[in-house]
Formats: sequence, C-alpha cells, structure tokens
Amino acid sequence: MNHLIIKCLLTLVVVVGTSGGRAEAAEYLIGRGMTDITGPAFGIQMWGFGREDQLTEGLHIRQRARAFIIAEPDDGKRLVFVSADIGSIEHNISLEVLDRLKARYQGLYTLDNVILSATHTHAGVGGHWHTRVELGLAGAFYPERFERIVEGIVDAIAAAHDDLQPGDILINKGDVEGAGANRSMAAYEQNPAEERARYAGPMDKEMTLLSFVGADGPVGMVNWFAVHPTSMTYDNKLISGDHKGYASLAFEKAMGVQYASADDFVAAFAQSTPGDITPNLNLNNTGPGRDDFESTAIIGSRQLAVARDLFETAEEPLSGPIDYRQLYVDLSDLDVTDEFTGAGAKTTCPSAYGYSFAGGSTEDGGGHFLFREGMTESRFYLDFLIGFLTGAPAPTDDVIECHTPKPILFETGTGTPPLQSQIRSIGLARIGQLVILTVPAEVTTMAARRLKETVRAEVREWASHIVIAGYVNGYAGYVTTPEEYLVQQYEGGHTLHGQWTLAAYRQTAATLARAMEIGEPIENTVIYDDWRGKAPETALHDGGVDGLAEGGAFGEALPLGRTTFAPGDVALAQFRSGNPTADHDALSAFAEIERQTEDGWEKVATDGDWETKIRWRKGEEDSELIAQVTWETPKDLLPGVYRIRHFGLATVQSGDHKRFEGTSASFQVDN
Repeated sequence: MNHLIIKCLLTLVVVVGTSGGRAEAAEYLIGRGMTDITGPAFGIQMWGFGREDQLTEGLHIRQRARAFIIAEPDDGKRLVFVSADIGSIEHNISLEVLDRLKARYQGLYTLDNVILSATHTHAGVGGHWHTRVELGLAGAFYPERFERIVEGIVDAIAAAHDDLQPGDILINKGDVEGAGANRSMAAYEQNPAEERARYAGPMDKEMTLLSFVGADGPVGMVNWFAVHPTSMTYDNKLISGDHKGYASLAFEKAMGVQYASADDFVAAFAQSTPGDITPNLNLNNTGPGRDDFESTAIIGSRQLAVARDLFETAEEPLSGPIDYRQLYVDLSDLDVTDEFTGAGAKTTCPSAYGYSFAGGSTEDGGGHFLFREGMTESRFYLDFLIGFLTGAPAPTDDVIECHTPKPILFETGTGTPPLQSQIRSIGLARIGQLVILTVPAEVTTMAARRLKETVRAEVREWASHIVIAGYVNGYAGYVTTPEEYLVQQYEGGHTLHGQWTLAAYRQTAATLARAMEIGEPIENTVIYDDWRGKAPETALHDGGVDGLAEGGAFGEALPLGRTTFAPGDVALAQFRSGNPTADHDALSAFAEIERQTEDGWEKVATDGDWETKIRWRKGEEDSELIAQVTWETPKDLLPGVYRIRHFGLATVQSGDHKRFEGTSASFQVDN
C-alpha cells in the first residue's frame, strides 16, 4: 500500500476516534523525541555474537534512540521510556545519562523514573561496555562510542521534554503470528506439564501497544513484543536495527517521517522477553527469507502489520496515576525465600558463564566447536585450556557447587573488584492500568510468565495490563526457570547467577509491587559499583592515513556499470573514500539519492532508508577504501533522472580529517 495512503488512514482513524476537545480533557502530558546513535561503520567488532572477525563494513539501517515522556498534569509524576537500537544498555550508560539529565533538569529525572531499554539488535556496534579485563570478554571499550550513545539518548529525552503536550494514551493488544519460534524446546519442556498446559504454546505471541495522541492527532507509538533481533546473522557486517529497526522505520515512513526532524511521529518497536525466541524460523540460523535482508523484512513486516492494526483500532485509554519504584539487588549472594523457590531457602551465585554459553544457540548460530548445548559435566582438559588461554583463576569449590549442574567456563563474580558488576537494577512502573516490570536481562518465555504472575498477585484489579521490558538499565545475561536451568541449554549456560536467578527476580518484583500497592517508598541499601573512568580505553581509530590510487581524489566517482534501470532494479555507485570511523560523529549521512526536477536536484532517499546500503571495501592500494552505495529502486518510483551522492571523511598525512563529497554520473529510471 502506498505510504501516503497508509499515513492518511492511520491519522484519520485516530483523529476521528479521539476528537472532541481532547486537549482540554487530556489525561496526561506526552512528549516524544528521536536521535541518531549510529555506530562506527568500518572496522569495529559488532555486538552480540562475540566474533572477533565480525567487523563493521558499512551501514544498512541507522541506529536510533526513540524517547517518550508521560507526565501527570500540574507538575505531577512523570515517566521516561527510551528504546535504543543497540545490543544492550550497560548500567554505566544509565548513570551517565542521569547525571546529564540532572544537570539540565535538577533532579526531575532519576533512576526511579527513567527506563532505558535496548532493542537487542545483534547488528549494532560494540565498544560501549566498561570492560574490567583486557580479555575481550565484552570487547574493547571505546569512549567515543559510549559518548555517542549517551549523548543521543540524552538529546532524545530532551526533545521529548520540550515536546510535552496535553494528550491521551490508548492501549491495545493482539497476537503476532509467524514472527518467532522457541529455539530451546529441550529446556522449555522441562517445565511442569500442568503449567505448560495453561498456555497456548511455547511462545508468547502477544504484542502490547500504546498509541500517543495529541490535540492534533497521533504523535507516537510504542509496542512490546518478544523476539530476538538475530535475523541479521553472525555473517552480516552491516549496521542494522534488524527486524525491529525495519518495523520502526516503515511505521514512521507510513506516518510521513522523511528525515527524522524534531516534530516527527516516533514509532518504537521495543523489546520484551525473547530469551528463548528466535526469528530464524528454520531453526538453523536461517529463514524465513532467502537471505538476512529478506528475513529481516519478513519478520519486521509481520510485527508491523499487527502494530498497524492495533494502532488503528485502539480504543481503551490509559487512565490513572503514574508511579514507579526501583531497587538495586546484589545477585552474587542474595537470599531467596521458599515463597519464590518452592524448594526452601536458597541463594544466588556470583556470576559465571557455563560451557553451553560457549556452545552458542544452534538455532541462531555461533558457538565454539569444543562446546555444545546441554553440557552438564566439566572436562578437565577444557578447564585447563580455558585457564591457560585466559589466565583466569579456577572457580572456588563454593562457586562450582552453587552453579551445579553448570560446568563453569569462566567465573566473573568474585574478586576485588569482580570482572562483572553483581549489582542489578530492577524496576516497576505504572501508567494508569498498565504495569511495566523492567529487568536488565533476557528472560525466557516461561520465566516471563512466572514473573507476570508474581506481579499480578501483589496488585489489585486496577492492573489490567502487565508488560515486561527487557534489557533495561543494565545487562545481566539470561533468566531461565529452575527447571530449564538444569538441562543447560545455551540460555541456562548464560543464566549468570545460578539456578535461583528467576526466584530472585520474582522476589524483587514482589517487593516492588507490594510497595507500589500500599503507596510506600523503596529505599536502596545497595550501591552500584560505578565503573566510569576506570575501564581500559581503546582508540576508536588508529590514526592511519587514508590512501588513494595514483591520480585519484577523495569523493571521486568511479564509472557506473549501468545508466538505465527499471523500478525494482538495484543501482550501484562507487567512490574513492576514507575510513568513516575516524570521526563517526561527524556525518549525519554517508549517502543520498537525488532526482532531477525543474527546480534542480531533489533528495529522495538517504542511507537511513531500507532501500539503501553503503559498504566499504579495500581499493587498489592497501590503505585505500572504496565506498559502494547501492539503492534498490522502489517499484513505485517516478520515472526520471537520478544520481547518487557520497559524503565522507578522510584522514590525511597531517593527521587532520578532511571532509569530502562525491556525485555519481546521472542515470535513468524508466517504467
């Protein structure tokens, strides 16, 4: 369907359905904002699969931070929700964002009421974790990458703050079919049969959507749906928001967004609890499309279709107070009562990775050949090899016993300081009849169901909707049920704090819900171990000079292979370029597509569009880079004369960065 038609239909439904003095009777103040947080596009290890050879080669979809603020009128409480197109939110990102917000807004935004969530795309760039060891456990730490994310999130929140306006929030729910499958059935089936029988299947298909409506119509949308963003597999080397990025971009395009200006409609396809849910429907790291790009579009389109329908048909307004609670918990040794374990008093463990973590998830690819899922016994030769290669000390007998039956790959939770923070942030927020439980983890399907039941048992009938937002304000690996943990599939091997991790989350969620229900505050007695300024830092760019073939110039366009195309064809232009990572903040676009009109050249697409890709490759000289810009011409494209432009940054002999641009020869697109 034509994007303009979709925009008109969506706007008409919401405006007609919510007209009649909405601004005067608005329940809340609402604001939205969106910024670019795209990572360094060449030569940097990507986040998610842990492959040192998966280095960025270019850009497909730009990474965005999408922010919403919901506030009670008359200086009442307010809540911030941000969905960022990155793999994870390290808690140091949250701390830095909050410090900067405090400097701007004098304590208006705090850890209690700011929810920073990652979509968990595996096609983003790493380097934003404050690693405590130079082993590459979390990859290198690049201060510039950390800064780009923090600055982008703060700017998105500031834009939402400035955009606050009277409005209402409509909620709707529906199932998404064919967008995921349980990748860990061997673990899921360990849960009690009577419990499994209560649910329709081994995957939660429900999408929960909020529509934000201002006085003049819709201004934004956010939804939560659980599926891993791994359609872009470990062989991919282009930055992408994966299927959630695709869906966000397509929804925004349908609402008229062109180039992400300050007052645009913002559509966030946020992440929930996809711990054991894969989009690779063939369950072998492929499908349902012919390649990564087609699979991404298919899975994204299936979420998009449901989101459009829920958006158009939403009728139930959220109504009631905004409230929130947050707790730090030390999961290295947390006592958990029988109420939540069902097996007597237990404790959690200092963090440790299991053998099956190294084995990876078969359905989503990756993993080392020496390891496999389901390993529940240690091997002397593997323990020796791990210790030899990493220099890490062997775990103590107490830690080994605590994690049983997980054979420990490496332990990160003891030591002074430990190699990973053991302090985790868990929160609960309320918007009217909606409850949002925020966790810094990847929660499996059945574990999520138990968490929701725990919250539901503690609150009254006002809580008619419960959502779990994952990957929030930190990253703590996986959360499996105790039964799933025992068989040590990939998810169990990555459940860092042992068999009773879920019980600890449930106990904390219950504490938060009880306090919210009776209106009591929560006091944090645990202090987070802030690691800012302490991590080893790595330069994002080595300062290497960009080379050129003899007689060449930066931005020089190479001859086109073709000059005539039909709609749907792929146009390709190549340019002599420089390494864009030298200053990845410098350019808002690497490529644009223009159409010739009577008034001159008109921009019709950028590298932020799904149809474009830019990839850098080696040129004739070792230090020379060639930028390849491809454009899949839309099938409804107007006939005419087009050209491709490239914007770049080159490092020259003096060490300075030189901006350049280049323009391809023009080409014809005819029906």
